[in-house]
Amino acid sequence: MDVTVLMENSTPSSRLAARHGLSLWLEMADGRRVLFDMGPNEAFLANAHVLGVDVASADLAVLSHGHYDHGGGLPAFLDACAATGRSVPVYVREHAFEGHVSGTLAHHHDIGLDPALASDPRVRVVGERCDLGGGLTLFSTARRAHPIARSNARLLMRGVDGSLAPDAFAHEQSLLVEEGDRRILVSGCSHGGILNLMDAAEELTGAPLDAVVAGFHLMDPSGGTVEDAEATRALARELAARPTRYFTFHCTGTDAFALLRDTLGDRVTYLHVGSRATI
Repeated sequence: MDVTVLMENSTPSSRLAARHGLSLWLEMADGRRVLFDMGPNEAFLANAHVLGVDVASADLAVLSHGHYDHGGGLPAFLDACAATGRSVPVYVREHAFEGHVSGTLAHHHDIGLDPALASDPRVRVVGERCDLGGGLTLFSTARRAHPIARSNARLLMRGVDGSLAPDAFAHEQSLLVEEGDRRILVSGCSHGGILNLMDAAEELTGAPLDAVVAGFHLMDPSGGTVEDAEATRALARELAARPTRYFTFHCTGTDAFALLRDTLGDRVTYLHVGSRATI
């Protein structure tokens, strides 16, 4: 599988735009193309053009969860496909278009998606598991055997009556890619905890993962905080105990990445806008 980063928080190139968000272009060994997340707005389309990626040629798209920094560019993607006469299915998890909020009960702001998009016929709502065929599986998990990052405590769900409650991340899904004898996990922010997602993916595939392409949510940009250093080091030790390579970005943050690299060395790589990796 080849990965091209269309949107991320940073870029070394003056020709590419960086925004807080994520968009990945995945090219499978069998030729299929998947757009995984669409960043916060249409800027990922301009980056794709510079990088020689035709997003309208995607065979399918995946929205990892219902936050604007991953799905704010969804309308632009749908328009880009429509302009070429193509109708590309976009797979979203149940609850993705419900109210999502960042902050505290007293001080918060909306970070959700336009709920009108839920009725678009190209948007396909799926449950806890969806077999996309050809070794691609979307899955969700409620397991929490391993702790999740403390920054998740600032993420809330808004009820129909306007009340707020902690987000259980039932709107999050990840992609498991099985190509030959290789198994790859792709996740947006890993709000459910990267180790919990890895456990669920390994249970599905029946073998350890060869690679993980994911944000680890070790920083909270709106709260201006990062995960406790010792908690990050503990996570690094857990990751190092598995026979896996890691490609990370976005919500991991560069401070946490430096700590992860202290333990994982060249087994962990940070991907910026414009990065390409063969996995």
